[in-house]
Amino acid sequence: MTTAFAGNSAPTAGVNKDTGFFGSLLADKKILTLFAAIVLFGFFTKIARLEYPQDFYFDEVYHGFTATVVLHGDRNAYDPWAKPPPGKAYEWTHPPLSKLIMAGMMSVFGENAFGWRIGSVIFGTLATLAAAALAFELFGSLPVAVLTAALMSLDGLLLSQSRIAMNDIYFIFFMLTALIGYVRWKRDETSMRWLYFTGMTLGLALATKWTTLYVFLVLAVDLGVTAVRNRRLPPLAACLNMPVALGLLPIAIYLSSYLQYFALGYRWPEFIELFRQMWFYHTGLKATHAAHSQPWQWILNLRPVWMYVDYSVPGKIANIYNLGNSVILYGGLYAVAAAILKMEWYRSWPVAFMILVYFMLWLPWTLSPRIMFFYHYAPAVPILCIILARWLGGNLVSSEKVDRMAAKFIVAAAVLWFVVFYPDNTAIHVPQGFADAVYFSVPGWKN
Repeated sequence: MTTAFAGNSAPTAGVNKDTGFFGSLLADKKILTLFAAIVLFGFFTKIARLEYPQDFYFDEVYHGFTATVVLHGDRNAYDPWAKPPPGKAYEWTHPPLSKLIMAGMMSVFGENAFGWRIGSVIFGTLATLAAAALAFELFGSLPVAVLTAALMSLDGLLLSQSRIAMNDIYFIFFMLTALIGYVRWKRDETSMRWLYFTGMTLGLALATKWTTLYVFLVLAVDLGVTAVRNRRLPPLAACLNMPVALGLLPIAIYLSSYLQYFALGYRWPEFIELFRQMWFYHTGLKATHAAHSQPWQWILNLRPVWMYVDYSVPGKIANIYNLGNSVILYGGLYAVAAAILKMEWYRSWPVAFMILVYFMLWLPWTLSPRIMFFYHYAPAVPILCIILARWLGGNLVSSEKVDRMAAKFIVAAAVLWFVVFYPDNTAIHVPQGFADAVYFSVPGWKN
């Protein structure tokens, strides 16, 4: 697949992608130190004051609460008709893997706010590592990989979703690892190991959220376009293994995530009915919400979700909004547009693949009949970070001073945005006047 990877931008001198991202990192101590510092920064900004608020907030009343029920092996966790306690609800509308992980975390860290959220912190940090590794696998550049990790660590939407007991950040990690496996397989289509790795991680993603179906569609489109463009199918061994690796294996893993369900006495007819109720929920939900938004608002960072508020300190306010970093989101949109207009997608498979993944992770939501929220855009943000990091990496080594200055300005502005809006993402008390003037300065940022 050397032709498919032609046109990669700004590879690091002397880097061999076959050694893998972490092998290349270990060979460059300076970049390794910088990367470790970025990852630790991201981890500690996620875990800081994680136990606050101490009770369930926003959709934790579904996901986090149900994880505690799963922890105790209660059948109600899977029953669409079970009556929950006041102010809470059983979360059966998504597959159970993320809730099983949360329950496992609580068995170690305790049945408390820290316990049901720490899994999100860990998987949010792992998602940063996975996005950096994916960037390296695509473009063979350690600087682009490090920039990707930095952008991932500076985005407020990813930060907020990495501090709450919901399933989105778990899905993001599994999705990114599936994409890594697929890219590795594309480089050597005779490697059944990477084909089955892709199927395994797709299964884990599917056992977390049904939006994994968008990723399956991405792979189907890419395989089809590649076959037409190259006028050939993948090797025979790959074609024979695909139905198992990308079909039966993900389905088997999905079903395995319901082992507790069956262990609690449920049977196949009840499982089929549960599946039907999940489908009806996602295709027929008529509920409304003050923070409801449309996909065009997501890409412009216009409609975050108000997750929590605390007025306990006189004259001050503490909010949790999952507002994204506009420098990254708008900068990423510019990088996407530039890659499209300059026809880079035609010359470079990695660029074309990232653009396809990016649009496929949010554009189908425009057809959704149910209410939607800004956090549905979260899976697309790591891809946007990779595209922007590639653009920044090219500009930072450009012979044009204005390009270098523009890239440095964007990085500095992204850092400044993160610092200013960090309290708005993490419920740190600030003066009410400051919040009104800065955090609510754009219509739609307060809902």
